[in-house]
Amino acid sequence: EGLASNEKHSLRLAVGLVGLFGLRPSELGELTVEDGKLYVGSTKRNMQTLHKPKAPPRRVIPVNLPSLPNEGQRLIRQYESGIIKLPLAINRAIERAKEKQEFKEVGDALRQLLQRYWLWQSMEKRTQGLKVYSLRHGFTWRAHKESENPLTVRDASAFMGHDPQTHLKHYGRWVDEAQLEEATAKFKAGQEVAA
Repeated sequence: EGLASNEKHSLRLAVGLVGLFGLRPSELGELTVEDGKLYVGSTKRNMQTLHKPKAPPRRVIPVNLPSLPNEGQRLIRQYESGIIKLPLAINRAIERAKEKQEFKEVGDALRQLLQRYWLWQSMEKRTQGLKVYSLRHGFTWRAHKESENPLTVRDASAFMGHDPQTHLKHYGRWVDEAQLEEATAKFKAGQEVAA
């Protein structure tokens, strides 16, 4: 919302796409829209995947913030229409990335834009360990914690483009004592209803 009030609409589009759809920042370079649905092509290439054919684009869905329940669809419409474009630095990085088939520079461009923005700088001071990838991590937290019917690990990991083991390894550790107590209280309440 701070980006909108500061008229940073292009940067808000990039941040929203990464955060609400759980994208890797580099995946801004491989987005397509078909029938109002957002798809992301593979940008993750390493020694294990270089010899394999490129994976087909995967469908991604938004896990919206409760305060912005329709934001994901709004961002898809903005992106598809071109009314608001991704920031120039990101678009230039995308052009270079497509030539080289190396998309890390796209994520680096987003990181640099955010690190230069005063609001992000103030958030970094208040939030230990805040990184651009935290936007992607927020998707996971909302997918599993902000609904009475959370996404399964299998579904969330598929939307994010990795397997369930990777999902649990990197996102399963985000449980603190308060969350454990809350989970235990819910479990006990369910037992009492069943009895």
